[in-house]
This record gives sequence, C-alpha cells and structure tokens, in this order.
Amino acid sequence: MPPKKSPATKTAAKPATKTAGGAKSTGGAKGAGAAKGTGGAKAPPQAKPTEEPPKPKALPEIEMGVKSIPEFLLEDVGEVIKKSPRWPYIVNPSGVLSTFVKYRNINVLRVMDQHEMEAEMIRKGLLGALRYGKPFLIDMEDNDLFTPMTEFLDRVIPGLTDMLLTKKITEEENIDKLIRKNDDEDYQRSITYQTDNFRFAILTKKIEVSDEVKSKMFIVRAD
Repeated sequence: MPPKKSPATKTAAKPATKTAGGAKSTGGAKGAGAAKGTGGAKAPPQAKPTEEPPKPKALPEIEMGVKSIPEFLLEDVGEVIKKSPRWPYIVNPSGVLSTFVKYRNINVLRVMDQHEMEAEMIRKGLLGALRYGKPFLIDMEDNDLFTPMTEFLDRVIPGLTDMLLTKKITEEENIDKLIRKNDDEDYQRSITYQTDNFRFAILTKKIEVSDEVKSKMFIVRAD
C-alpha cells in the first residue's frame, strides 16, 4: 500500500498589526484653543495723579509814607510785622529809602555790591542783627534780584533762605549754625540774642512784584 501523506501543517497566522491610522484620535481632548483667554480679565485701576499742595496766597498790600518806614522796621508799631507769618517786602519807586536806612540802626546790605554779598559779610550782618535785636535789610535797588539773593544767602549755610523767610532763623539751634569759634565772645551764646526785636526786610525800587515774592513776603508800598 502506498504510504499515507502526512497532513499539511498549518502555520498560525500572525495577528494583523494596527497601524497608526487605526489609533484612536485624540481630537476629543480639549486643545489649547479651548483654554480660556485673558481677554476678560479686569485691568488694574490707574493711580490717581499726585495733587500739588496749594500755593500760599498773597497777603493784602500795605501803603505808608516813606518817612514811616524806618520806625516801622525799628519799632513795629502795632506789631504788624510780629503778627504776620512773613517779612515785609518794601517797594519804594523813588529810591529815597535807600538813603534813609543808612543813617538808622539798621544793618543794610546791597545785592549789587559784590563785596557785601560775600558769604562772610552776610553772616556777620545777619548775626549782628540777631544778637542786638536790629532790622536786617537787603537792598535790591531797581532790580528784581530775589533769586540771586536767595543763592547768596544759601552760600552762608545751606537752607538759610528758608530759615530766614519762615522766621525760623530766630530759633537758637539755627542761630548756632551761624556762630563761628573765632567770633567775639558776645556772639558765642545764642541764648543771649535779642531775637524779639530782630526783623528782616527787602527793599526795592521796582514797582512790579513777582508772584513768588508775593507768596513768601507781604508787600509794603512806600511813596
């Protein structure tokens, strides 16, 4: 008998491999486009601009005769100067007061005189007026030299202009800043200074007065 044929051995088929195309799509996931934007966020409130402090108002002007000015400075009849928070700015168009004050017990310095505007001259003139209770007057003649005058004052000690215009120069601690070791013995102790009778004033021929001056001094017109 012929031999029986062996049955063919079946080879197991390999399972088909899924391709990338068969992979499940991730389209259902929320993408970045679905994220909430910031368009709806509130902008931070803007800071309010800082308001400038109100400028000091000009005080009413005073009128008086030329011959009354020296006594006004020396005696302060009616305590007009004492009661005011500011010193007088005297306008005398004729210029005769520049002569009158030279012959009274008043320490006078002229802005137009280079020597008199030296720091040491200003210091001594101011210190003497504070020590012996006298008026200290700066004569600007027929010019508006308020700003240069303040620069000359601040060369003596920083901040002297402010101390002078606010009347704080009469305080002992500020007087001490003016005193030097080589000054005479009479000047060494600020407690002995006669500050109650000290007065400061500016004299000018110029009729027009700037707003800056009006805000820092009171105007006296002497004709």
